[in-house]
Amino acid sequence: MLARAARVIPSGALTGRIALRDLIVRSQGAYLWNSDGKRYIDCLLSGGAIVIGHSDPRVNRAVARAAASCDLNCVGPQPGEVELAEAICEVMPCAEKVSFLETGAEALLRAVQLARAVTSRTRLLCFHGAHNNLDAEIGVVARLGYSGGPVHPLELDAAGPHVSGDIIFSDWNDLQAARSVFAGFGSEIAAIICEPYVHSFGCVVPAPGFLEGLRELCSRHGTLLMFDELKTSFRVHLGGYQAVCNVTPDVAVFGSAIGNGWTLAGLAGRTDLMDDLGRKARTSPSGYGSLCAKPYALAAGLATFQILKDGGIDRLNELGDRMRTGLMEAVLATDVEACVVGLGSNWTLYFRSGTPTNYKEAVHGNDHPRAQVYWSAMVDEGILEPPLPPGDRRLCVATSEEDIDMTIEAASRALQRTSSAL
Repeated sequence: MLARAARVIPSGALTGRIALRDLIVRSQGAYLWNSDGKRYIDCLLSGGAIVIGHSDPRVNRAVARAAASCDLNCVGPQPGEVELAEAICEVMPCAEKVSFLETGAEALLRAVQLARAVTSRTRLLCFHGAHNNLDAEIGVVARLGYSGGPVHPLELDAAGPHVSGDIIFSDWNDLQAARSVFAGFGSEIAAIICEPYVHSFGCVVPAPGFLEGLRELCSRHGTLLMFDELKTSFRVHLGGYQAVCNVTPDVAVFGSAIGNGWTLAGLAGRTDLMDDLGRKARTSPSGYGSLCAKPYALAAGLATFQILKDGGIDRLNELGDRMRTGLMEAVLATDVEACVVGLGSNWTLYFRSGTPTNYKEAVHGNDHPRAQVYWSAMVDEGILEPPLPPGDRRLCVATSEEDIDMTIEAASRALQRTSSAL
């Protein structure tokens, strides 16, 4: 099957752009099985989209009922659309109105279009490693709606902000650098786009006062503060990380974790901004689409939201604490230089002495050969994790305490292999 895929599908697969290329034939709860019957404890969870667990019967029953009673139409609002939007508006600080879309990438692009339309500006301030490309150190910024001109490679080892077309890249947690960007381009910047808690290169917490400083810059210069909560929403808090850090953005995007992997994402924000999505002005982005409010996807969203509300979020946080504590104990029991960082149900094991604060420290300051040995050992043990050294791991509600203990034991053996192999 893998050979056949290579002949007819670009790169051999449209998902799974990772070093491990396997044929997964079954998924259930916290597990994946390949065609040879090997079971993996899944810590990838489709990039965070699976938050309850694979093939959850409660979510899938809700989907089946919705699909059997009313499928696609373009007449008016769906009941599920209203109910899920109301639920999100109750818990997400920035959410006065919600627009549903198919994918997180589409939601992010729509948010950028919205920011440019309402501010009549084109420049964006982003942060190294987060939005220049999620899969590589340097790459295209097309997903942000780049408006023209060549995109040049970024000298990420150099200090200070970098300008590439309409995109200005700065260092995460460097508030002074952000202020210098606004000193030069403040009247031209439509939005600051950031993950409020970075997962693009692992788990990097915002420094005290950093998000507050970004909020102040945006408020002062008429710029929108946009939180990319594609990975943080509906995991650590129902209201997203903005409900944890107490910094409210103007707009936030969330991904398919809201539907436990069903094709559903969204954009939430202030009423005056969100209403612009429906206007017919030439410069305004459209907020419509026949697939934006699929009844079956919305049913998945409502079921997922209720499970998380009824103790699911608390369980995710408890399981995450158990995993990080056990992994740190495993690290301390070896002579391997490493640290464990994370929040809620997410974590990253960095092969470095100290907790990273930015992209350069997280990626260039990581011991990549040792991380590769560790990843290979974990795959051999039946634990599926991101192969990228700074990749963030995660748990779902279906993960058991036994699964966590097995993962910690596997990590102890994998750490011993990294110690002896290098």
